[in-house]
Amino acid sequence: MRLTRSGNRRVKIIIASLCTAPLLVGAIVTVASGGAGASGQLAADSPVAPSPGAGLNSGEFDELTMVVPQRPGVDGRLGSDKPARADVPVQGATDGRSVVRPGSPDAVNGIPRGVFPAYRRATANLAVVRPNCGLTWPLLAGIGKVESDHASGGRVDVAGTTKGKILGPVLNGRGGNGRVTDSDKGRFDGDLTWDRAVGPMQIIPQVWDEFGADGNGDGFRNPNNVYDAVTTVAVYLCSEGDDLKAPRDLVASLLRYQHSKDFVSTVLRWMRVYSKNAVLIPNEKGGLSTAKSTGNAERKVDPRQVPDVPDDKTTSPTQQPSTPVGQPTLPDPIETPTHKPTRPTQTPTKTPTKTPTKTPTKTPTPTGTPTQTPTDTPTQTPTDTPSGTPCTAEPTTPSCTPGGGSHG
Repeated sequence: MRLTRSGNRRVKIIIASLCTAPLLVGAIVTVASGGAGASGQLAADSPVAPSPGAGLNSGEFDELTMVVPQRPGVDGRLGSDKPARADVPVQGATDGRSVVRPGSPDAVNGIPRGVFPAYRRATANLAVVRPNCGLTWPLLAGIGKVESDHASGGRVDVAGTTKGKILGPVLNGRGGNGRVTDSDKGRFDGDLTWDRAVGPMQIIPQVWDEFGADGNGDGFRNPNNVYDAVTTVAVYLCSEGDDLKAPRDLVASLLRYQHSKDFVSTVLRWMRVYSKNAVLIPNEKGGLSTAKSTGNAERKVDPRQVPDVPDDKTTSPTQQPSTPVGQPTLPDPIETPTHKPTRPTQTPTKTPTKTPTKTPTKTPTPTGTPTQTPTDTPTQTPTDTPSGTPCTAEPTTPSCTPGGGSHG
């Protein structure tokens, strides 16, 4: 069931109250920027065979893409019913590792330090107000990657606000963009004639007016703040009651954001990258460039250039040692018990055999004949000392202590 406007406002109030309390943001990820036209416009790419699972182009989701909406999506792009130029298996929203380690500044699987916490916090907020939505931070990060390359590589201040405004293309109906006349009197986009998508998640003013949320609890809703923008997208994705863990619901939700299989495919492939191998990278320095009519989101590469990430089931032998994260590197447990039982078995066998045999045989003979003791003792002692004497004269000798303490 779709949220009403008042229902959305209640969600915003709940989220704002959640943001005033500390939340465990967790670790962070790194990804090199992907480049394309603003508002998620994607470049052409060669077809890619999907991994095991229902491919986006398999026909499984055609019913969702056949009817193209007349109005543009959240980012102002017009819809399309064309198949994705790079197919992808759809298996529902996937979560990422709880701990994300630092990576090199130019890592293609990295997310800037100043942006990643916003993805984690928005996910935590929605887990409270929409626990059945199945939202995950890698999904939000995938959208952030496509829309603005994570706020142009993390060009944000300590509060998460972009250093300047990120604006999409002028929505005048050209270049695959919708025709949307000014609705905010230039408040967010500075344009009194046409609307433009605003902020790191590229949200048009009309959508922001209905779904805009205060993601960091500072009392303001700012589309140029990564916490507010990402939380707003999270609310929007969960507004229809979908379970994003279900493949069909996930596709339907992303199509509402931008009705394009190309967009869905790229977001899902980045989600997969971040789920498996996300790393944390430093923020880009400096502010944003002045916005042009075509937008000013700065990207290093086309976001369709998604690095290949193997499935868990097909991990190569060279990658397997890194899979059991946190497990100690110890010898095979099968070897340890094999050697230990061998030592105690030999010690008790030799010691009891020598001790009882020699001691009783020699002792009765000299004791029963007092007159012969001086004669027999000197004669026998030199001969028996190496093998028999230690058991009576040196009780602490290991070979004379059956079942000694070290082998018990």
